[in-house]
Amino acid sequence: MNKKAVPSAEKPLAGIKVLELSTMITCSFASMTLAAQGAEVIKIEPPLGGDVMRHLGHQKNGISALFHNCNRGKRSLAIDLKSSDGSDAVKQLAANADVLMHNYRPGVMERMGLDSASLRKINNRLTYIAVTGFGLEGPMSGEPAYDHVIQAMTGITDLQGEGEKDVSFVRTLLCDKITAYTVCQAATAALLARATTGEGQHIDISMLHACLAFVWPDGMMHHTLHDDDVIAMSPVSDYYQTLNLKDGSIAVAALQDKHWQALLPLIGYAELVDNPMFKTMGARLSNMSEVLKILKSPREDVGVTRALEILRAADVPCGPCEYRSDIAEHPQVKAIGALETYVAEHLGSLTVPTPPVQFSGTATSQALSSPALGEQSRDILQELGWSDAKIDRLIEKKLVQCS
Repeated sequence: MNKKAVPSAEKPLAGIKVLELSTMITCSFASMTLAAQGAEVIKIEPPLGGDVMRHLGHQKNGISALFHNCNRGKRSLAIDLKSSDGSDAVKQLAANADVLMHNYRPGVMERMGLDSASLRKINNRLTYIAVTGFGLEGPMSGEPAYDHVIQAMTGITDLQGEGEKDVSFVRTLLCDKITAYTVCQAATAALLARATTGEGQHIDISMLHACLAFVWPDGMMHHTLHDDDVIAMSPVSDYYQTLNLKDGSIAVAALQDKHWQALLPLIGYAELVDNPMFKTMGARLSNMSEVLKILKSPREDVGVTRALEILRAADVPCGPCEYRSDIAEHPQVKAIGALETYVAEHLGSLTVPTPPVQFSGTATSQALSSPALGEQSRDILQELGWSDAKIDRLIEKKLVQCS
């Protein structure tokens, strides 16, 4: 699929200015998503080292792949927020910004004079989004929060376990990214409200709350109803089983009764097609332990390719369990143009996802560079009217970094 780099002026968030003061994933990924939709994003980082994400994992020229994957298309201002000049710079930028987001612990922005009340007094059209790990109240409100901790506290590790008292992580920064998407939705909702009221607003989002809300619909379905007459059935999580064959594994979502008429013969259990235990959704959910025994012990093994052919012919939702090294070459991934490979400044050749939302049905590109630490510091401060002499003094004092 051919993509075009749609000019920012034609994107839905064209003209929106976002300030991001953060480390790690939540606000970085959120603001990059807004940038893909046309917003102008300035990332404000500490001058010494910058966002710690710059240094995690595979990297080149001081920029990690993880950082690039969350910061494409932004401008970097590296300035010490604890200094009066750093605080003044943020206040000047906030005067003309539409959204400010940060993920510092409660009280940090207040101590620097960059709290919501102060900045929204300067600009009442500003939407100020404060992301915390655990919220503003309670015994853990001031503690540091990372993805691992939130996975544990929201029951995700319990869901991933193989049995009672067994726990395991989803080995990706799941809760960080869930929270990032929550931040995006809140930001655009606030911008929509401002179109009516003319005013921005303050928004608090905690990772704990956002991820509980995400997990709850299915992950907590068996902890939702409390009355004595509730009919107990296995949770949806029990259906997450792979069909392991001699040359690989496939995911099968055999939810409809007719799906089992194809699946059972495929794995060598044709005699169970008319067995009441397998005949209806309710029966299968009520006897999930027996169902899982069958799925985990196929009598016949036709291999991945043939199994997919048989299941697809019967319209059973299925797909191969791909290795990450093979995903880019999958024909369906190629067909929808989900990935793009290009040469980026500082990093060379690389592959990243294209924006998944296609406004007006138009596929777009985000084949942009991510900024070196302080790459645009001088330009941004000059735009605020700061003289080169002043900027040079701040650089000499190590309060500003220019790459």
